[in-house]
Amino acid sequence: MGTTTPLAGRRVNFVLSEKAHTDLVGLSKHSMRSMTELVRLGLGLVKLALDEQQNGNKLVVTTADGRPLKEIVLPG
Repeated sequence: MGTTTPLAGRRVNFVLSEKAHTDLVGLSKHSMRSMTELVRLGLGLVKLALDEQQNGNKLVVTTADGRPLKEIVLPG
């Protein structure tokens, strides 16, 4: 008989402000993704932004035709 192993990874508990929790729940419903998926996605985006910032690059939101609208700047 085989045993079922939990997903590889570590469990993390953290406290969110009411606003952050409300935003996370809303984004979860809107995107049809779990809150865990959204946190993982957010961490991935922050890592990408920090890596590119360290390399002297910028993250920019553009229109469909490539016109820059916003630069994503992380504090610190």
